Amino acid sequence: MPKGPLISIVDDDALARDGIRELVESLGYKIATFESAEDFLKSSMAAKTTCLITDVQMPGLSGLELQEALQSLGHQTSAIVITAYPNEKHRTRALKNGAVGYLSKPFDDESLIECLSAAIKLRSSQARQESSDDAIINKDLNGTITGCNKAAERLFGYSAKEVVGKSITILIPPGRLNEEVEILDRIRRGEHIDHLETVRQRKDGNLVEILLTISPVTDDFGKIIGASKIARHHRVKQGDWKN
Repeated sequence: MPKGPLISIVDDDALARDGIRELVESLGYKIATFESAEDFLKSSMAAKTTCLITDVQMPGLSGLELQEALQSLGHQTSAIVITAYPNEKHRTRALKNGAVGYLSKPFDDESLIECLSAAIKLRSSQARQESSDDAIINKDLNGTITGCNKAAERLFGYSAKEVVGKSITILIPPGRLNEEVEILDRIRRGEHIDHLETVRQRKDGNLVEILLTISPVTDDFGKIIGASKIARHHRVKQGDWKN
């Protein structure tokens, strides 16, 4: 059996599913195929999948709902969403949920290969973040949390499942909310922020003094799409903080 990333294909159209499988297998990847989102979620492959290729319109859960179900389960699975009926609202929803590509059927092999490469690169980066001792939180340009590693879970007391999709302000004391506005403005300008001394709030209400290093995150075309925060803490402060 091939080694390396596992690619799962979810499509109720057998012809489309087999065509994608043949292409992905030719690239040397491990493959798992499913006729429905429900079958995929019930399998043991959901937690092992590096990249999910899913159709949008399927009986039962749609591909977009499958993305959201994986997020709710705490899986950071890169996804490529495909559809025979392209829709801008669906495209926006897919990308907001972390899809690296939104392809309209029929699509050329090269488009899918490029998306696969981006998905595997993204998952590799996520794996490095997971192994880091530093607390790392990723967010988009609206301040919505798109991911966090285990160290961030330990530091702030929230699981990734609890914070992904929520505003970063869940971690910011009321008196510091103006900082986030300034941080996002600087990130949009492409600035890096090094060793910002500040205070953040844990799930239990305690405050923690931290040093933040924040870097812009760009797509393959160099466009800024979000930010990655590295937090190193000094100490936890007991009680409420109201200044």
